[in-house]
Amino acid sequence: MSESPSARLPDEDVLAALRSMSGYIDITLDDFREIYTLAHEHALQRLFSKMDVSHLMRRDVSALRPTQTLTQAAEQMALMHAHTLPVVDEQGCVLGDVSEWNFLQGYGADTFFALVFRLMAHDQRFLDYCEATTVREVMTTPATVLNAAGSFVDIARAFHAVEEKRLPVVDEGNRLIGVVMRRDFFERFHWDDWL
Repeated sequence: MSESPSARLPDEDVLAALRSMSGYIDITLDDFREIYTLAHEHALQRLFSKMDVSHLMRRDVSALRPTQTLTQAAEQMALMHAHTLPVVDEQGCVLGDVSEWNFLQGYGADTFFALVFRLMAHDQRFLDYCEATTVREVMTTPATVLNAAGSFVDIARAFHAVEEKRLPVVDEGNRLIGVVMRRDFFERFHWDDWL
C-alpha cells in the first residue's frame, strides 16, 4: 500500500501515539503506518458504503417536457415541492433542467424579492410571459447529471459544482432513471462517527 508523501504521518506523531498506548507493542513505524492506512481505508469504506448514487437515488422522479409552458412547469414543480426538475425528451433522455432561477432570470429578476416587486407592478405581464414561454426556451443545458454507478465523490463534486437541491440520475443512454436529493445526501452522513 503506497501513501502519498503529504498523507504520511510524521514520525514524531506516530511515536507519540505509540508512547501513549498502555503496555508494550513490538511494531516498527512502518508496521504502524500500514495498520493505520488500512484502518483508515476500512473506516472510510464503512462510513461511505451507502453514500453512492445507487443507494441515494429516488426513483419516483418527475420530469418536465421541453414543450410545456412555464405555467405548467411551475404547477408541476409546486406539486412535487421541487426547486429544480430535469427536462427530458420522448425517450426519457435528459436535455437540461429548469429551476426557480430560470423563472427569475426569464423575468429579469435575480432574487425572489426582486421578482415580487416586479409582480406587484406588472402581474399580468408575468402571467402572459409564463403562458407564452416554453420550458425549452428557459432550461439550463447541459444539465448536471449523475451516473447510476456514481460514487460518493461524484455526488459531492456535482453538488459542489451547482446549487441545485436535486440532481437527475441517468443510465448509459442518458435516460432519466431517478434523482439524488441534496438533503438525502447530507442526512446520510453519520456525524457521530466522525466526532
